[in-house]
Amino acid sequence: MNEVKLPFNARLAFTLLCIILIIYIARLGHTLIIPLAFATLVAIMLLPIASQLEQWRFPRGIAAFTVVMLFVVVLVGVLMLLGTQMGAFVADFPQLQKQLLTQLNSLQTWINVRFHIDSAQQMDYLEQMAMGTLGTATSFISSTLLSLSSLLIFIIFVLLYSFFLLLYRSLIITFLIKLFKGKHRDKLLAVVVQTRYIIKGYVTGLMIETIVVAIVNCTMFWILGIKYAPLLGIMAALFNLIPYLGIYIATVICMVLTLTNSSLATTIEVGVGLLIVHFLDSNILLPRIMGSKVKINALVTILGVVAGNLIWGVPGMFLAIPFIAILKIIFEHIEYMHPWAILLGDVTMKRKAKPAIPKGPDPVSE
Repeated sequence: MNEVKLPFNARLAFTLLCIILIIYIARLGHTLIIPLAFATLVAIMLLPIASQLEQWRFPRGIAAFTVVMLFVVVLVGVLMLLGTQMGAFVADFPQLQKQLLTQLNSLQTWINVRFHIDSAQQMDYLEQMAMGTLGTATSFISSTLLSLSSLLIFIIFVLLYSFFLLLYRSLIITFLIKLFKGKHRDKLLAVVVQTRYIIKGYVTGLMIETIVVAIVNCTMFWILGIKYAPLLGIMAALFNLIPYLGIYIATVICMVLTLTNSSLATTIEVGVGLLIVHFLDSNILLPRIMGSKVKINALVTILGVVAGNLIWGVPGMFLAIPFIAILKIIFEHIEYMHPWAILLGDVTMKRKAKPAIPKGPDPVSE
């Protein structure tokens, strides 16, 4: 049967229509897709442990349940540490707000003396900002308390999805193999194996990086005598997971909270310290941990993070890089999609042999 080749305008229209439909479905089904995406990352991360337990004669269901429970124990430990610090912070929040207003009043006096700006106008502005801050803080605390149940449900579904993905992983691979033609089987298995390898390395590397950055941040805050050092240090490390944008958000938050109970000089030291830690992390720690596992250029990374935020909010910012990495792997194995793989890569692709696929057990048997 002869293949009908559509004109460029028709192909472009179909491509744009497909992109619009994918974005629409992604936004419409975010309640299902987001926890499933996080569960996939967790399952890939826990897969080596589950496979090892199965080699020790553990039934697959028990092995999957065991690794998920181990993950829960680690997660509960981190949440308990953050919960202790967060409780103290919420208790001191009214006092922190008063101290912030005091700092703003001092700044108002300095501006009046230095720039001769009408103090009455400054006072009106400060009163409006104080009322806005109070209202924002109240709504933030209320929304946080109301969203705890939603967060708990989200975590439960992520754990359930992770368990079932580990339990039925052979079934999923078999389904994909049966779905495609036999001549595409090798490419499909190569994509699956390479995706698992890269995502596992990416997630594991991010965990190691986050732990190291959190320890360095907490130590730095402790040396500077910052209150809530563990909370701010861990929070800054978590925000650092958002490429390019997260560190600046964390820096602003940490500086504002530090200003409420420390001097301006200490606040500046906190901001400078976080930026130095981020610089060392980006140029020394991250390349050594991540190596060449995810080769995506900076422009695509920023665009992906922004697009993820527009589609799914903060979860989309975390999921953007793994999704782009998976797309790049798929594009590399489809001949007519190679130009898109070049666009996503961080260096110009040269003609060379295909990258070696990590050796390992057959995905179907796993």
